[in-house]
This record gives sequence, structure tokens and C-alpha cells, in this order.
Amino acid sequence: MNAPAEARAGAPASPLPVPPGPGYALKAHLACARMEFRAALTYRTAYLSSFVMMLMQIYLLTVVWRAFYAGHDEVDGFPLSTMTAYATLATLQYQFVSPWRSSPIDQRVREGKVAVDLLRPIGFPGQMLAGQLGWACAAVPVLVVALPFALLVGAGQAPASTAAAFAYPLALAGAVLVNQLLGLLLGMVSFWTLEVSGALMAYRFVAQFFSGALVPLWFMPGPVKAVAEWLPFQATAYTPAAVYLGRTEGAGIAAALAVQGAWIVVLGALTAFVWSRARDRVMSQGG
Repeated sequence: MNAPAEARAGAPASPLPVPPGPGYALKAHLACARMEFRAALTYRTAYLSSFVMMLMQIYLLTVVWRAFYAGHDEVDGFPLSTMTAYATLATLQYQFVSPWRSSPIDQRVREGKVAVDLLRPIGFPGQMLAGQLGWACAAVPVLVVALPFALLVGAGQAPASTAAAFAYPLALAGAVLVNQLLGLLLGMVSFWTLEVSGALMAYRFVAQFFSGALVPLWFMPGPVKAVAEWLPFQATAYTPAAVYLGRTEGAGIAAALAVQGAWIVVLGALTAFVWSRARDRVMSQGG
């Protein structure tokens, strides 16, 4: 059989496959996010229960704060209207920042699916982080439906200033990234333990309290507040709510956003370090 014309003409052989570029990586990460977003939308019972529990939490927190104020307009310089608005806003945004599902890493490790994930052309932490963000975005429809009911049982308030209105989306985005990186780190514990349900229960309790989702940092006792300010959790709930309500203004807004950015860098570096150790422990469990 005669050789192809290109070979006879001395044409060079076909080039080696080109490694996927940044555009391919972005599309792949978006595909992971879309997959988890669609998966989250299939859990209608979880949607309904999260909707009801969120409204119940807003109502109970509002009742507690009104009883705490006991007819007073202000306590320590903080009006009751600010506290009820804080309770409503913090609960709503925490539903988005910390959705009802944790990182899927432990399940994938137990079932051996992580071996397949490692064969994909994008990194495993990036896959999991994109999936977590996709799942978090699935909480947006719940929040849109719940917003009028939340304002009915709780209280709403406009942004404290124009600067607060522009800074709040940035603070909320920072809160999402900090929380998702924390979830990624927690999920990676399963490479050593295979099961993180116990650690997850403890984490949720600690994270919700020290984030300021239940009690704002300005009402915490001095030592507890000092601990909360040194932990990353306050960047996930208190910071965006405080920015929105004007508890941080001017240079305080820039400082709050800088703290969030610092935690994103630290947690990102810590995630890379933990993953460098965790990938050596990959094993297929079957099931």
C-alpha cells in the first residue's frame, strides 16, 4: 500500500496533543458547577425543609431579640431595628453561604470515585470547589422565594450608605469563598478518616456561632469576641452583614474586605498543602 501523500512529500508528523489551556479549564470547572447545580435542584424535599427552617430561625431570632430589648429602643447603642434586620439578613445570607450540603469528598473517597476524579484533566480540589459553588448557587431560588416571607416574619433595612451597597456584594462573594474553602478542607479530612459526619456536626455548631450568624460579634463577651475575630468564620456571616448595615464604614469596609482576602489566600494555600498530602492516601473502596 502506498504511503499517504503527506508522508511521501516529507511532511512532518502530526503534532503532539496540546495540553488543555485556561479556556478549557474554565469550561471544565463551569461544567462541574452546572452538574452540582442541577443535582441540587432535584432535592425538592430538602428545598422545602430548608425554606421552612430558615423562616422559623428568622422568626425565633426576631422574637428573642425583641424580648431581649424588653421595650427599649436601644441597647449599648444598637437599635432594635438594626438587630432584627441583622437577624434576618444574617440568616438569609447564611443559607446561601453555607447551604445544607457539605463537601462530597468523603462520599467519593468511600466509594472509590476519587480515583476517576484524579484521571480528569483538571485538578481534584478545583473540581470539588466548583461543585460546591454550583451547589451553593442552587440556594438562590430558595432565597428569592423566601425573601418576602422572611421580611414578613423578620425585618428588612436598606443598605446603610452607597459605599455599603457597593461593598456588600464583594463581602458576600468573599464570604462564599471563605466558607467553601473551609468546607473543602473539612472534606479532605476523609482521606485519613473516611468519615467526617461527626466532625461536620461539630464544625457546623462552631462555625455558625463564631461566624456571628446567631449573635453578632458586637454583643459577644470580650474574650469570646477576641477568639471570633481571630477565626475565619466571622468572614462568612458577620462581615457582609456588618458592611450592609453600616457597622463598618469608610476605612473599616476596606479593612473588612482585606481580612476576607487574607483568609482566602491562607485557606487556599492550606488547601494546596493538605491536598499534596492527601493525594498520596488515595485508595479505592468500592461500593
